[in-house]
Amino acid sequence: MKNIASLLILGLLPHFANATDTSKQLTIERIFQSPALQGTAQRNLQVSPDGKRVTFLQGKKTDYERLDLWEYDISSGKTQLLLDSNILSSGPEVLSDEEKGRRERMRLSGTGIVSYQWSADGKALLFPLAGDAYYYRLDDKKALQLLQTPEFETDLKLSPKGNYLSYVRSQDLFIKHIETGVETRLTYDGKGPIKNAMAEFVAQEEMGRRTGYWWSPDESQIAFTQINETPVEEITRSEIYADSIKMITQRYPSAGTNNVVIKLATVDINNKQKQWINLGDDPDIYLARVNWMKDSQTLTYQKQSRDQQTLELNAFNTLDQSERSL
Repeated sequence: MKNIASLLILGLLPHFANATDTSKQLTIERIFQSPALQGTAQRNLQVSPDGKRVTFLQGKKTDYERLDLWEYDISSGKTQLLLDSNILSSGPEVLSDEEKGRRERMRLSGTGIVSYQWSADGKALLFPLAGDAYYYRLDDKKALQLLQTPEFETDLKLSPKGNYLSYVRSQDLFIKHIETGVETRLTYDGKGPIKNAMAEFVAQEEMGRRTGYWWSPDESQIAFTQINETPVEEITRSEIYADSIKMITQRYPSAGTNNVVIKLATVDINNKQKQWINLGDDPDIYLARVNWMKDSQTLTYQKQSRDQQTLELNAFNTLDQSERSL
């Protein structure tokens, strides 16, 4: 890892060159124009699973907020553009309200390719762009558009073995087989205050849990939450822009007020059969963490009391539906 770190420093240093021209007078307009005065900064550095390259996001010189995907080849020391976001999608990006909130809580800014995920075998990359999904294979250097819909899909994931793409669309959970292109809808009741496979505000902002579903290691099942926001009060807040102020109504769990009612279930991706897990008699709880064990049969979850004085770790066996405390 020390050698990799040294290579990273040597390979990426040239990209931190200062873009300021001291011979010209600095104006207010120039401060907010491209290229950025502080130079091009890398974001979201990741070492590929095979350890052969480092990937990162970087803004364009002509628009420092428009991000592209780059790679640094460790053996050759060469840095090159991997994917140009403008080639794939050059139109305006209209985010859904849910995606706006999710990106804000994940501290994701900019446009273009703002996030990406490696496949476990290191042979492909998945990334969202303009509300759809792209799958880039390193062997043929082609970006395959897996989703092209009028709806905005969010929380895109590759399944553990890389066979499926999963996502939330219109408050329901879907999966799509990458090779065959067959899409399967796993939940059907997402509407209004009912949201499937989505993390509620408190989980995202206060607990760092920004997803509402989890693949089993063998890809046979997915655990997911269902939240009911009916008890949460609606508030009106302002969104302040450079040229306007908009008043927004949203459900917001102010301190001491009602939270969402949360449920937890597993679903078999082949027969769509669901198993609902008993979270106890008290509905006023937090679901802090959810994880599968390696056997792909046992789901573990952490349940926290509303006063945050008690944290329980429990396990649910999907074969015999037994539950136990750990």
